[in-house]
Amino acid sequence: MNNKDAYESILEMYEGKPFTVSKVADSLLEVLRFQFTPEEADLAVKVGLKGGKLDEIQERTGIEKNKLKKMLNTMADKGTMWIRPGKEDPTYRTIGVAGPGLLETGGWGNIRFPYSVQLMKALYEFQLDFATKILAKIPFPVAQVWTTPAALPADAEPNQNVAERIKEAGYWGVSTCSCRLPHWIADPGNHCNHLLETCLFLGDTARWGVEHGMCREITYQNAIEILRKCNEEGLVHTYDPNEFICNCCPDCCVLQVGNREPGANVLQPSEFVAQIDESTCDACGNCADRCPFGAIEVDTYACVDTDKCLGCGVCFSTCSTDSIKFMRRPKIEDPRTVAVA
Repeated sequence: MNNKDAYESILEMYEGKPFTVSKVADSLLEVLRFQFTPEEADLAVKVGLKGGKLDEIQERTGIEKNKLKKMLNTMADKGTMWIRPGKEDPTYRTIGVAGPGLLETGGWGNIRFPYSVQLMKALYEFQLDFATKILAKIPFPVAQVWTTPAALPADAEPNQNVAERIKEAGYWGVSTCSCRLPHWIADPGNHCNHLLETCLFLGDTARWGVEHGMCREITYQNAIEILRKCNEEGLVHTYDPNEFICNCCPDCCVLQVGNREPGANVLQPSEFVAQIDESTCDACGNCADRCPFGAIEVDTYACVDTDKCLGCGVCFSTCSTDSIKFMRRPKIEDPRTVAVA
């Protein structure tokens, strides 16, 4: 099988599962060429997105078992193969495009391979394509926004508190931001200056990441401290607390870049919304400057546009007069459907 056939075959496997990747085929192919050797691309197609046990894959491929196992582990180290951690006879499956997938895995673990810098540049172009041509066109939200824990009202339930949700994971890791690092490398000087190590891995996803060099193990208290620092930095907690939490900025992160497109509906608001105490607000404007969604305007006092406010709590931590509180978002008759990527 020649190189072109190998990469086109894996591209065909990804088509429509769940995204129409033909819209971003050129930039995705560049990422594939760095992430897979031709032999690995061929193997990835045979393993498939559903995967299987080692014996099943050996039967499908005809590759000698020791060689096959080594290849699969090498691919896992590169972020292209899922191997369920902690199992004597694990399930293997080829990593998909996103959620998590190749959109993220190449940026985790920082610079690890001889081709990493070139991969980051290719990944940046793919992420821009994916954000604007795919994410922004999906008619429903694909990721949840979480109110930062310090801003939650007293009646918030445990399942609405991201700190409580990630506690259930039992195992935690942290890695370089898979959006921020590619942006920094591909477009120096035209990006944010936020923290770099902000992707929180949880549960089996964390174990997989630690085993294969994509993240480092941390404690639960470390994870909570990272959430606190990220909020102070103006980063928005998003995604799925069963697998990982992203801490997103407007400059670099795929979810926010996609959400800025006209008519986009990428992010599901949290169940809370900011409210300003007009009697104590001194109209300093800091909350408006920090709001990543343009939801706050300031005249004689700050005013929140509740349709734009996604309830992240970025405005909360730096209000010097404690004039910002969060309240439950009013229920709407036809709530948007959440489909966490």
